[in-house]
Parts: sequence; structure tokens; C-alpha cells
Amino acid sequence: MIARTNPVPKLLVGAAAVAALFTGFGNMPLWGRYYVADAPGLGWSGDFFINVNVHILAGSLLLGIGVYAITTDLITRRVRDNRMTLSGRVRGFFLALALATGILMVVKNLPGVHFPMAVLMVFNFTHMASALLFMVAALVALIFRWPWYTAR
Repeated sequence: MIARTNPVPKLLVGAAAVAALFTGFGNMPLWGRYYVADAPGLGWSGDFFINVNVHILAGSLLLGIGVYAITTDLITRRVRDNRMTLSGRVRGFFLALALATGILMVVKNLPGVHFPMAVLMVFNFTHMASALLFMVAALVALIFRWPWYTAR
């Protein structure tokens, strides 16, 4: 995604996205209710506070890698011969929307910050929908082997 010669950013994006999706579903709280937390090694997934912290950590990692990718793209735009594919733009849009609404949902927890209940519902549903659409777009791209970037 970011660099063809360095697989680390691609692995970090994949691991952070899987962690964010897993803990996002766990925040609803599905894992304790459907006994996923009873599986060996997954007991932490039934604890809401651990789940939220891992979710925010994974989102922060995705945000950091996204900022790195955008900055690298802007700096090396004239040098590189790659451009983002339609699949990459769709995944990038849904990921950016999920990250933006996630940031707004973290901001709402700060002292002195208050949003109306209708706005919080819009944030929440937009966050869930964009995360699910990112997951579907990423799975389709993985199945059909559609890259983020292509050569010009």
C-alpha cells in the first residue's frame, strides 16, 4: 500500500484493521454474549474497558499510518509513477470516514464537550456503517487481488 519494497506498513494496516474490527464488534458487546470470550486466549475480549482501549490503539495506529501515507504521497507525487486505483480510493474513503467519526466519538468523551443525542447517533451509525463498508471493500479487494496503487 505505502511502499512496495517495505511490507511492514501493509502488515501493520492489516493487523490494525483486523484488531479495530474485532474490538469494534466486541464493544457492542457481542463477544461476552455469544461466548467468544470463553475461548482460550480471548478472555480479554469480554472486558469492555480492555476492548475499548485496544480499539482506540488500533484506530490510532491506522490514523498514524494514514497520515504517513498521505504525507508520503504528497511529497513524492512528482517522483512516483503510481496512482491510486478506484478500489484504493473506495477503501481509503471508508477508512477515512471511520477514522474521522472515531475521532469525533473520542472527542465527545472529553470533559466540557457535549453533542446533542441526535448528533451522537449519527456519529455512531456512520462509524459502524463506514467500518462495515471498509471491511466489505477490503475483503472484495483481497479476493480479487485489487491493489491500492497501480503503475501509470
